[in-house]
Amino acid sequence: MTRLTKKQIEDIKYNADYVYNYEKNVFDYRKDGEYTLGEYTLVQNGKILIDNVDDVWWYAKDVFKYEKDRKWTLIQNGEILIHNVYYAWWYAKDVFSYKKDGKYTLVQNGKILIDNVDRVWWFEQDVFEYKKKGKITIVKNGKILIDNVDDASFSYTEVMGSGRN
Repeated sequence: MTRLTKKQIEDIKYNADYVYNYEKNVFDYRKDGEYTLGEYTLVQNGKILIDNVDDVWWYAKDVFKYEKDRKWTLIQNGEILIHNVYYAWWYAKDVFSYKKDGKYTLVQNGKILIDNVDRVWWFEQDVFEYKKKGKITIVKNGKILIDNVDDASFSYTEVMGSGRN
């Protein structure tokens, strides 16, 4: 990992064609004029995390995904969670989803919670929603709360209740 000086970071930001600041000391930038593949760089606390990629998305300290050749890779604390997929999304530590071969998979703490579905969304530990064949199902702690209903949206309160246990 390349470490940049404060002056180098200032020069990069000044000369870049595009800079996106995620938070203090975390940004990505694009260089070399017109949009072309392989031009994004992600910098976190003066370190280049990834360079020369088609797109990049930073989630939290040492957690990011990047796109190269129309495939995404998701990295958490230096470890590749998933590589070479059509889509990837990070929810929390050790919780992510990805799309491969047209279907989604949800992984929590190394365990697949659901796979081969049309859509998936994670709420919190052991609570998730998925869509399969146009129908929505919501699962909490291994129990189905809402099963096989038409496409609808549910609020966090409807799924989790108004109080926290």
